[in-house]
Amino acid sequence: MKAALALALFVCSMGCVPAHAQVYQCTGANGNVSYQDRACPAGQKQKILDVPSHAPPGYVPPPAATVAAPVAMDNPWPPPTPAPAPPPLPAMYACVGAVNGKQYLTRSPPPPYLAPLGVMGYPPQSLTRAYGTRGGAGLSAPELSKPRIGGPRIATGMTEVQDFCLPATQAQVCRFVQEEYDENHRALRRAMPREQPPLEQREQQLSAQLENC
Repeated sequence: MKAALALALFVCSMGCVPAHAQVYQCTGANGNVSYQDRACPAGQKQKILDVPSHAPPGYVPPPAATVAAPVAMDNPWPPPTPAPAPPPLPAMYACVGAVNGKQYLTRSPPPPYLAPLGVMGYPPQSLTRAYGTRGGAGLSAPELSKPRIGGPRIATGMTEVQDFCLPATQAQVCRFVQEEYDENHRALRRAMPREQPPLEQREQQLSAQLENC
């Protein structure tokens, strides 16, 4: 009975399909019987059996082996180190010169300064006739195209002026930083080895700022 059950289990392990299977019954010198799907080793008694390949009554096949899917970690530990944020662009101002009308960028608006009245295009006449009552001060017309008249040296033909400035746009600052980077890079290529470290540090700083553009 045990031999028949072992034979049936062996046949089912070969594939339980409705067909016949050829099994080799091997009997050793000690009388032990085994079944296999190939010829018996030399020295063993061999017998070929033709049996139906179906499972014995009550046989339940073992469950198929499954590989557990890796469990995703919602909060990995240690948490990944975030990349450092690039340094911000410098705060700059776009200005128009009161004397020459030229546009330029600067990190801080310049203070008021003195300029000759002749350079500002004023007519050669007395201050009283040009600007009202004696010792008075006022705005020329139009106000945004002429400087404010005044200052401690107005009697000597000088007037106090101030450039017109507004906060620069991001595009203007990016263009300014790019020009600084190009100029520093040219200086770095021409520099001697002992002169390169500060220029290399400056290039890294400007390159990091340009990541905001």
